[in-house]
Amino acid sequence: MEIVQSIITAVYFIFGGILLFLAGSIVRGRLSVRLNRITGLMLFFAALGPIFLAMGQIVKPNISAAAPFEESIIYNLLYIWELFFPSFLLFSLIFPVDRLSTLHFPKLKYLIFFPHIFHILLVVVFNNPEKVLNLLEVGPGEGFLSLILQPLSYVMKFVVLGFSLLLSSQKSLFSIINLFYIGLAVYFILRGRAQITNRQLRNQSAIIIWGISIATGLYAIAFLLPEIFSYETPDYIQTLIVIAALVIGGGAVGWSIIRHQFLDVSVIVRQSLAYTISSGILVGLYILLVDQADKIITSFFGAKTTIVNIAFIVVALILFQPINQQLDNLIKRLFVRNRTDYRNIMELLSRRLISIFNPEQLRSMIEKTLISALLVDRVYFALFDDKVQEYALLPSDDFREKIVINRDDLLLRGIGQLESPVLLDRLSVYRTGSTLSQELEKRKTQLILPLKDSEHLLGFLALTEKASGFRYNAEDITMLGVMSNQLVTVLTNARLYADSLEKQRLDEELTMARQIQLDLLPKSAPCAESFVISARSLPSRTIGGDFYDFIPRGDGIISMVIADASGKGMPAALLVTQIQAMLRSETANNTEIARILQNINGYIVESTSSEKFVTLFYGEFDQKNQRFRYANAGHNYPILVRSDGTHESLSQGGILIGAFGGAIYQEAIVDLHQDDLLFMYTDGLSEAQNQVEEEYGEGRIIDYVLKNRHLPPELLIDGILQDMHKFDQTEPPRDDTTLVVLKILKGNNRQ
Repeated sequence: MEIVQSIITAVYFIFGGILLFLAGSIVRGRLSVRLNRITGLMLFFAALGPIFLAMGQIVKPNISAAAPFEESIIYNLLYIWELFFPSFLLFSLIFPVDRLSTLHFPKLKYLIFFPHIFHILLVVVFNNPEKVLNLLEVGPGEGFLSLILQPLSYVMKFVVLGFSLLLSSQKSLFSIINLFYIGLAVYFILRGRAQITNRQLRNQSAIIIWGISIATGLYAIAFLLPEIFSYETPDYIQTLIVIAALVIGGGAVGWSIIRHQFLDVSVIVRQSLAYTISSGILVGLYILLVDQADKIITSFFGAKTTIVNIAFIVVALILFQPINQQLDNLIKRLFVRNRTDYRNIMELLSRRLISIFNPEQLRSMIEKTLISALLVDRVYFALFDDKVQEYALLPSDDFREKIVINRDDLLLRGIGQLESPVLLDRLSVYRTGSTLSQELEKRKTQLILPLKDSEHLLGFLALTEKASGFRYNAEDITMLGVMSNQLVTVLTNARLYADSLEKQRLDEELTMARQIQLDLLPKSAPCAESFVISARSLPSRTIGGDFYDFIPRGDGIISMVIADASGKGMPAALLVTQIQAMLRSETANNTEIARILQNINGYIVESTSSEKFVTLFYGEFDQKNQRFRYANAGHNYPILVRSDGTHESLSQGGILIGAFGGAIYQEAIVDLHQDDLLFMYTDGLSEAQNQVEEEYGEGRIIDYVLKNRHLPPELLIDGILQDMHKFDQTEPPRDDTTLVVLKILKGNNRQ
């Protein structure tokens, strides 16, 4: 029985000490916050209960029978702990929903302490009414003073008698008051939790709300209800219920602080709390173990054995620290190193972010982490938008529209100068006239987290207030500062990855467009016994702005075209595709050459801008008469080489297509004879440059063609391209290059 009593006393002291430490940790962590102060006050009074009970267990055996323990000052001081009940009610008025801020007279809240303060004075001052009455006794006498004191003495005696009657029923009366306070507090707490919409805050508050509610309910079952309804509960049941209430209530508060970051207590304080709890448990076990070991050793040897006792204590001390360290590590691993431990957060975030390259998934992961770790209500992203070349506030659940921010915005420029997270209030000097500031005010932003690499501002995160209502502390700012460096890296990687995917997609599209363009080119050139035609087109990019075409007609005429659109790549390719379609339509109607070019020019002028134009050479080869009718629209002059080595340029025509409306074109005719050769090309050949920026030029083209006019057209094209590549070894080529060669093999008799 004595062992059990010692264990109970130790348990009371341990849990009383833990509650005191919890109170101190909460107040020390955020002294300026009203909720922390009220919670600390509530836990302080809650701690006095088990501490006074433990002291009573120690002192009671030493109280003499003449002076019962229930009349001792220690026993009556026990009622100080009942200030827990008004503190609990006050706590319920501010957590989880603050109702005190709506009171017109805030100081009236302290009136809830009045009944319990009166109760303490009643049991301390009037616990022995007879002594008080004796003190108020005034003997008979004469004089003015006696005349005043005697009536006052009678009045005070009646007051004392009234208090005596009240004292006889004070336990039942104040049990009812305490039960009323508990019921009212639990009602306010549960109603408040029902009003919480933030899921993180609901999870955070659940443990402490139910823990304290259950603990106070157990106390009511063990002490208040028996007192009110006049029935007795066995001492051992009361003791078990008290211990259960301490474990549940104190455990709920400790768990909520350590595990769920209740009251925004810092990681250092939470770790200190975990260490203290583990040490307190171990010290209590150590004291019990030493005490019981001393009794066992004494009974075994039949007398006190100092040396054996000392040896046992030394061994226990040696084992104390390693065991305590292991217990502390276990508690930290189970409770502290979770999603509220910033070091653990950074480690987990690093592992997760390294495998995410999708920008939307990345932003979602960052948002979830901040909401989980800091209980941030909202996270807004402002990042540089490559499409508009400006910064933009990205859409969110509550603001669906993307807001483009002018890079000259004053607040944006101020954010660009930041090196670490900062509260938005501290940027007031940059907020005047800022559109960005207005948008952030709409979103109720409190904290700005800049995202900068060594040279540029990639964007920033805008964080709203915490769902718990607490402001950002130094620990939060430090963690966010470290996080920003990681975010810059992963955002840059995600951007590069997105660019690579976009490039891959564009490359695939360009490859497909190139295939389409190749499909639009003639599969083979027309040929006959009297002539041969060869052609080659080499784009500088995947697709090019050069094109050629052969359009056989039913009257034995072959329409031939070579063209070069301004620019390169997709825009030029689209332009020549339009022209190719119009040419085929016009030739199908047997339209005159001059009219064909005029129609095409008019359409291009109307449908495109002035910087989009095409140089084009169009001709119609009459196989039967070996006559070539043509018009040159600003294109490189084709070279007509005669069999005797003379040559001429086909220049007749007009200005390039698409430059000016109303252009007039003229056509010309040349007769072709056996072994004559017509060489057509685009400026990719003539404007090729060597290392000293000297152009290949028309002169080199003419010389090469004259010297090699006897070659078949295919070999002539291969040869001049190889000669150009020796001259200009740039890869890829600077410009598209297209060659078309017509050679007359056999002359016909003309009619």
